[in-house]
Amino acid sequence: MKKFQLENKYVLIEFLNYGGILTKMINKKTGQNYLLAYENDEDYQENPYFFGAMIGRNAGRTFPPYYLNYAEEKVVLDTNEGNVHLHGGENGLHQVIWQLEELDDESYCLWYEDVDSPYEPITIELIYRLIKNRFTIEMRASSPIPTIINLTNHSYFNLTDKKTIGGHFLQTAPARIQLIDEQFVPTGEYSMMQDTETTPFNFTQEQSIKKAMCLGTSLSKTCAEGIDLAYCFRETESARPKIILTDSERKNSLKIYSDQESCIIYTLNKISDQIKLSQGNIIEKFGGITFEMQRRPNYVHSEKNYLTTDYKAYTTYEIE
Repeated sequence: MKKFQLENKYVLIEFLNYGGILTKMINKKTGQNYLLAYENDEDYQENPYFFGAMIGRNAGRTFPPYYLNYAEEKVVLDTNEGNVHLHGGENGLHQVIWQLEELDDESYCLWYEDVDSPYEPITIELIYRLIKNRFTIEMRASSPIPTIINLTNHSYFNLTDKKTIGGHFLQTAPARIQLIDEQFVPTGEYSMMQDTETTPFNFTQEQSIKKAMCLGTSLSKTCAEGIDLAYCFRETESARPKIILTDSERKNSLKIYSDQESCIIYTLNKISDQIKLSQGNIIEKFGGITFEMQRRPNYVHSEKNYLTTDYKAYTTYEIE
């Protein structure tokens, strides 16, 4: 496990070759690290919360835990969250060593030959690039035969030194949410978030995150009293931010741009292991928020054209 950095006068980015994990995203104007990180690097070997990691081969939850390959044969996937295949399973990309090459002062290339997962073999390449106050992850992959590929980064953000993100303000691009069952698997139904139960989760107009917490409604209880929902964007335009996150004092802000069709927003609602963070605190419920830009969750069971030989996607984080 080795550490690498990209730095300019605006931002410092630190990451590991293990899991491609981001550990620092420091706004040098305010000195604030936007990312939750473990105090001890050894905790990344287990990483029960997927802190900072690149996720795949298939981000999100797959249920039933299988897919039909290019020959229409059933490929059975392992289950690591009840009966669900989550984030690539027990041996997902968050636990592999990526090969690295420094391309220039602004970028690194990370690559990995995935030949050990249940999925068909594929070559994956990531470009980590820092230009001014924008950090971009470019994701590319190629396979000789059609296969599954759906990558995301699982960093948790807290733009302050406070223990929770309830006071942060959030705004999303226009979206509808997937409705889910008790396993967090999409039911196939969507909501425009205009009814009483779902309106608090509508962030098309900026609002405080705490307005979507501890509501006592059926959906809130399913989400463990926080946010744990897929926002499926109504526009494909990537020139405008999909996410805008701002702290309560308006000192630090984050804009996220992406060409991905959806984003899982999760506010760290379920805490099991009491792990110490680099900020000196013990991890707490609602301690951070993650924005998992990806294909629509469970798309392998809802779409026809889910296999590909070539994959490209990007996510850009603008630190202000």
